Amino acid sequence: MPPHKRTRTGCWTCREAGYKCDEQRPYCGRCTRLKIACKGYDVKLKWVSTTAASPPRKRPRGAETRRSLERTSTFSPISTRSTSSAPAGPDADTRSRRDEWVDPGILAPIAMPVLAPDLTATDRHLLYHWMNHLSSLISITPRKAQPSSFQAHLASMTINPGALQSTVLSMAANHLALASNNPSMRIHAYRHQQNAIELLQRLILDPIEASSEPALATVLMMQISARYFGEEDVEPHMANHLAGAKAMLSQRRGPGAWKTSSSARFLVSLFAYHDILSSVSRRSCPLNESTHDFTAVEDSESMQSIAEVLHIVGSISKMRKAKMSQTPSHSGPATHVSVGMDMWGNQMKTALQEMDFRSFPRSGKGVEGDHADINVTAEAFRQAAFIYLYRVWLGFGAPNPITLEHVSRCLSCIEQTPIDSPLVMSHIWPLFTAGCEALSDAHRQFVRDRFQAMYETRNFPGIKRVMRDIEAVWFTKDLEELVGEDGGMEKIDCIQVIWRQRGREVDLA
Repeated sequence: MPPHKRTRTGCWTCREAGYKCDEQRPYCGRCTRLKIACKGYDVKLKWVSTTAASPPRKRPRGAETRRSLERTSTFSPISTRSTSSAPAGPDADTRSRRDEWVDPGILAPIAMPVLAPDLTATDRHLLYHWMNHLSSLISITPRKAQPSSFQAHLASMTINPGALQSTVLSMAANHLALASNNPSMRIHAYRHQQNAIELLQRLILDPIEASSEPALATVLMMQISARYFGEEDVEPHMANHLAGAKAMLSQRRGPGAWKTSSSARFLVSLFAYHDILSSVSRRSCPLNESTHDFTAVEDSESMQSIAEVLHIVGSISKMRKAKMSQTPSHSGPATHVSVGMDMWGNQMKTALQEMDFRSFPRSGKGVEGDHADINVTAEAFRQAAFIYLYRVWLGFGAPNPITLEHVSRCLSCIEQTPIDSPLVMSHIWPLFTAGCEALSDAHRQFVRDRFQAMYETRNFPGIKRVMRDIEAVWFTKDLEELVGEDGGMEKIDCIQVIWRQRGREVDLA
C-alpha cells in the first residue's frame, strides 16, 4: 500500500488530519459532513521558540537553508499557507504587474503625498489611506484635533520601505476591500502580508535590528491586523505575535529599557494594553507579568485611568492562572477558595471600589467632552473588571444579582459614549464582558446594536466575530437555564464557551 500523504492545498483541518480535501468554499465538504470546524485556507503565522544554533554546516541548501534561518533567532515568524489560499489572480509570471489589473476607477482622485516615490500608484494610495484614515480608526485615544497616536509615532517609520510599511499597506488594502466594496484589494493585502513576513524574517536575523522600534512596531501591527482583519468564520492566525513582541522587549532587558523616546514608550504601552486584554481570552497571565511600566494607554496622559483598571485586570488573570494550576481538572475553575486567594480577591475588590472616575458634564466635542468620554470609558472598564473578578474569584456570573447590577452599569457607561469617539474601539472588552452576562432582551439588543454600529463606522471584520461569540455564549446560557441543573447558568464561563466551541481566543483588544 502506498504511504498516506498529507494534502497541501486543502483546508487546514484536512491538512492537519492528513485527509484529502475537496476545497469547497467557505467550508470543505468533509468538515461539513463530519460537523467539525473547518479552519479555512488562509495564511497561518506562528512564532516559534528555537533552540541554540547547532554547529555550522557547509553551504546549507533547500530545506536546510530555511532551518538554519529559523535557528538564528530566538523567536522567528513562520508563514505556512495552502497554495489555494492565494487570492484569485493572474498567473505567477504576471504577479509583478498586479497594479495593472486594478480598475483605475477604484481609486478616488485624491492628492497623493509626495513621499515613498519608489511605491507604485496603488501602494501610494494604500499608504495615504493608512496615514490619513486607518491609523486614526485603530487609535483609541481622543485626538483633540491632533494627529492620532499611530500617526504621531509610526508615520516616519512607515514611509521607509520594510516590514512595517508592508504590514500597514496590507491592513489598508484589507480595509479598503470592505470600506469601498472592492474585493480586488484583497490581492494587494495578500501580497503585502507575504512581503511583510519575509522582510521581518530577514530583519530579526540582526540582533540590533530585531530590538529596534520598527521591528517591534511591525509585530504589534501584525497583532492588530490579525485581530481586526482576520477571516471571520475560520480559525484566526495562530501567530502569537505578542510572544514575539515580548522577546524583542526582552532583548533590551525588559520594557523599562525602551523608555528612550516617545515612540518607544508608545510601543511599550501598546504591547501592555494588548497583552493584558489578551490574557483574559488566553486564560493565562500577561506575558509581561511586571506591568509597572504601563502607566497610560497609548502613552497618553489623559488615558491613565483606564491603565489603572487594566492593572487590576492583569492581576485577575494571574489569579485565574493560579486557580487553574490548583485544579485537578481544567474543565472549570476551582470551587474552593483558599484563604490566600480570598485575601487576594478582597484586595482587588477594594482597589476597584476605591477608584473614583468623576464624570464631567458633556459640552460639545471639545476637551471637556473628551474628558467625559474617557471617564465613562474608565468606569465601564471598572464595572467589567468587577464582573471578571467575581467570575474568577468566586466562580459566579449572571443571573447572580451582583453581576447583573455591574452589567447594567457597564452598558450604561458604554451607551453614554458617542459612537464616533475613538474610545469606542476600546469598548470591545467591557462590552463583551457585560454583554455575555446580559439576560434581559433590552440589554442584549443594545449589545447587538452597539456592535453593529461599531462595524458600520469602522469596517473591521473582527467586530462581527466578537458579536457572534457573544451570541454563542447566550445560546449556551439559555440552554443551560432550560435543561441544566439549578444554578448551572451562573457557572458558565464565557471565555471557556468560546474555547470549547471555537478552539480560539476572543478578540478583546
